Amino acid sequence: MSSDNPHASPLKPARYDNVGHHPVWSERIATVVATSLAVLIVAVIAVLMGMA
Repeated sequence: MSSDNPHASPLKPARYDNVGHHPVWSERIATVVATSLAVLIVAVIAVLMGMA
């Protein structure tokens, strides 16, 4: 059984080109913003619980 897919290779992972070589900046910015917002929410909750 032969494979006609030229990208199929047992030696390389499926997302080889996207691992550190070509960063997707929009995804990275979205991740940083989401993480920062989550940390801010946790900090606000901690402060509000300390005031109660």
